[in-house]
Amino acid sequence: MIDGALYLLSAVLTAIGLTQIKLIAAAGLPASVDWALILTLGAWAAVYFTGMALWLAAIARNPLSTAYPVGIGLSLASATIAAWWWLGEEIGWLRLAGIILVLAGAVVIARASPRTPH
Repeated sequence: MIDGALYLLSAVLTAIGLTQIKLIAAAGLPASVDWALILTLGAWAAVYFTGMALWLAAIARNPLSTAYPVGIGLSLASATIAAWWWLGEEIGWLRLAGIILVLAGAVVIARASPRTPH
């Protein structure tokens, strides 16, 4: 239960952080120092790094052969969905099929993983 929450929250936070950082970067950085922009960028970077810290916690609690593919798979899927939602990027049927396959693979890997003591 905790591991699933770590993976899911990690994926969501990294996707949100990356998407918001991309929005800021796409708008273009000003020629002079804009402290509000720097603070906003720092806040979204903190969201991203919090997601990464949760992923590291999942890696510490699980075999690497499980934690890495499950974490990366969920991050890839959530980043693609976030890019569609916030950035208007198209997913299309082929990408949607890929997301479904990645998520199915993450479920298979997680279920097949041997349980090790934490």
